[in-house]
Amino acid sequence: MNPPNNDLPPLKNIEKSGTYIMRLARPKDDKMMERFKKNAKGFASCRLFFVDGDGNCMTKNFSVEYGKGLAMMVGKMTGTFCPEPPDSITVENLIRYVEPAFGKKASIEVEATEDKIWNGKMQYNYKLRKISGIDAKLYGDSSKASDIPSSFSSQSDEAPPF
Repeated sequence: MNPPNNDLPPLKNIEKSGTYIMRLARPKDDKMMERFKKNAKGFASCRLFFVDGDGNCMTKNFSVEYGKGLAMMVGKMTGTFCPEPPDSITVENLIRYVEPAFGKKASIEVEATEDKIWNGKMQYNYKLRKISGIDAKLYGDSSKASDIPSSFSSQSDEAPPF
């Protein structure tokens, strides 16, 4: 287990629906094959971890059996068109498919619903209702919405540059 980093807030599951500015975290090399593998039906699948600057996080499973959701997520995160992955894709190629989205940020509208209690903690199911890629030129490298320059916020007297 890693020692706590005092510069970062503690991680906590998203418990209520809302819009979050989240970054898709790349799994560590030794955990990559735990996150990307074949599911029980034999399709390549992945368990992706999203986190924001306040420590809110969620894990979302994707499978190439229903690849449109994965293609939409990767395309929105990268700002490019991403074709649906073929259902015969290998796990290694699925990693390459998702690789461009690692580290990217997006504004994600999340619908959180309670699932069941596991190890004394409530678990949640997440639906990604809307994903909007974030332009790094406007928002910089921060994952916090509060770090958006005030000239781009609704409280500013200036008009936004878009």
